[in-house]
Amino acid sequence: MKYIPRVFILFILFSCSSMEYELGIQSDIEKEGNAQIILDQLNDSELRKGKVFVFSNISDGLFHYVRVNETERYMRDQEVQVFDLIDGKNNIFAFLTAFGDEVYNCSGEEFVFTTKDFPEYETFFFMIVETAESEFAGRKLNCFKEFHLTQEGFFYIKDNPRSRYKSDWFLNQ
Repeated sequence: MKYIPRVFILFILFSCSSMEYELGIQSDIEKEGNAQIILDQLNDSELRKGKVFVFSNISDGLFHYVRVNETERYMRDQEVQVFDLIDGKNNIFAFLTAFGDEVYNCSGEEFVFTTKDFPEYETFFFMIVETAESEFAGRKLNCFKEFHLTQEGFFYIKDNPRSRYKSDWFLNQ
């Protein structure tokens, strides 16, 4: 009798964690089967030109949306997505949806960058992280934040997602 609450809690936790798989929810990479194409572009310096690469470094293993220049993708933790770079103003925004609203982003606004501000770059690299920056009723809440990275930082973090970062890898703080 004393184990019933523990068993019930374990049952609820297992049910919640496996719900995405039971519902057949897949990231856009899983649906489109284009993981190798993305990796080929990422690993070839010529194919990389004119692209924006986004690495999801969210440790919860769940899904979220990323929108770059009006193209929206559904991503899982530790996936890489690729988007076309626009000459001039570009934007990136990571979020969840709740009742039709875009939520869970720290600033609530798109991160905007301009290619003219980075003339030495032909490819742009970003990482999405979940951080405790948003505040509600005096409590820190977790939310998504977009970080602009150097190429070196992007590749290191992609290969070592739970490792320490060097501050000089971040182009925005």
